[in-house]
Amino acid sequence: MKNGPKRMLSLLLCLCLILPFAGCSQGTENASTDTETAAPSGADPAEPAAAEEEEEYVDHRFDGYDYEGRAFRIQSSADATDATNANEFIEGSGSLNGEIVNDAVFERNAEVEELLNIKLEFTESDYTYSNAESSIRTFVMAGDDLYDLIINDDRSLVALTDENIFYNLANYGQNFDLTRSYWYTDTMDDIVLVPGHSYVMAGDFFLDCLASAHCLFYNKQLCEDAYGDPEYLDNIVLEEKWTYDKMTQTLNENYIDLNGDGKRQEGDQFGMYAHDYWGCLIAFVGSAGIDFIDRSGDEPVISFNNDRSVAYAEALNTLYRCDGNYVGIKESSDMNMGLRNLFQNKLSLICLYQRLNDISKMRDFEFDVGPIPYPKLYETDKYYTSIHDTTEMGAIPITSPDIDFDTVCIEVLNRETAKGVIPVYYDQALKTKYSADQKVAQMIDLIHDNFGSSFVLCYNNALGDSMLQMFTDLVAADSTDFASAYKKKEKVLKKMCDKMVQKIIENDG
Repeated sequence: MKNGPKRMLSLLLCLCLILPFAGCSQGTENASTDTETAAPSGADPAEPAAAEEEEEYVDHRFDGYDYEGRAFRIQSSADATDATNANEFIEGSGSLNGEIVNDAVFERNAEVEELLNIKLEFTESDYTYSNAESSIRTFVMAGDDLYDLIINDDRSLVALTDENIFYNLANYGQNFDLTRSYWYTDTMDDIVLVPGHSYVMAGDFFLDCLASAHCLFYNKQLCEDAYGDPEYLDNIVLEEKWTYDKMTQTLNENYIDLNGDGKRQEGDQFGMYAHDYWGCLIAFVGSAGIDFIDRSGDEPVISFNNDRSVAYAEALNTLYRCDGNYVGIKESSDMNMGLRNLFQNKLSLICLYQRLNDISKMRDFEFDVGPIPYPKLYETDKYYTSIHDTTEMGAIPITSPDIDFDTVCIEVLNRETAKGVIPVYYDQALKTKYSADQKVAQMIDLIHDNFGSSFVLCYNNALGDSMLQMFTDLVAADSTDFASAYKKKEKVLKKMCDKMVQKIIENDG
């Protein structure tokens, strides 16, 4: 995430009902400060913004556009098996029902339909993470002109980018204003394999990027018991000291043998509980800030056998195997629910493997909950927010006949989401007994503003399921020999990457 002026969520919460343009989004450094933008031929020039807070969304490029009721066809993911579901932010229920996010989505859709004189048509797909790739491939490769936009899991969309079934937006994105903060340009750049070949979109319209952002939650009551300050961890984060060393120390400081039998076991109070050596670990690796790919040469190559990866493997193993963490809970076969249950019962200071949207599932807890980012390796690093491999993004199928129409509709949907849906979503996510907690607002801003380091989660499956495993397998084996793990998988990994690179270049040549 590029540095820039931060719009505090606490201010947003106070103003979101009266200042509908005060949205929070990624990329504020690149956000246009001009109150006038170029209008299309024949359109009136832009007028100055009425107030400073409206500048971000003043955009007259598409004033007067009239598509005469043409349908913009969206295939939206409604897979109920994943932790988050994009369709509630894309289609919604289709009517006003009193739920504030749903109603904001409905009003956004109606506004875009009126602005462009289009009709939004939604088709729900219930693909799972295991069949989304093949399902999308089947209808696009058949040449069926069914949709103008496909929204589904990032891992599936990324895996299809070398098959010539999506438009390369680097060639067709003239209607996109990527300087606007409602585009998550850092994330989009991070998941480009070959420079100049961009197929997958991330931004406010694809709100699952934010809802499924990985973060940690902590019990402010236990924090106060341990440190005399319920905001102790918030302050550590804001002081840029939330590192692996500091998190390991914190977990150890919060282990208590509750029954006094001298055995570390489920039911004791731990700094953190973990379900396994895989799922609970991937968010750590995703937020590691490791450059898994080198794009500096003529062609990109996988290359991350370096000092940072070695140091990270050691730090991750130390943290995960410390006395303050307990791995292998029996609370529930659903790792998210099991970890939340232990957290709710005040048996852990920190709850991991949750997504930002999960704060809404903690409203009834007896204690205040604070979200914080995953730790960084060194104090001089930045914090990274990783997305999940089933985070739902967008791509335009090559079968869609009018890329200019598609990109206009997506740009306006993105813009109107930032204006009307994002502020309401933030408000709902924080509408708890601690909604006025400014530190919570700061943490959510920080989590939102630091998307990046997403390459490994998006490409791991497409490149042979080895990049994440180089780290998770080491932790499971209680080993820190990263060089050997890398060497074991390097040949196949590079071969698969080279093959994907060549196909992308050939298909889009």
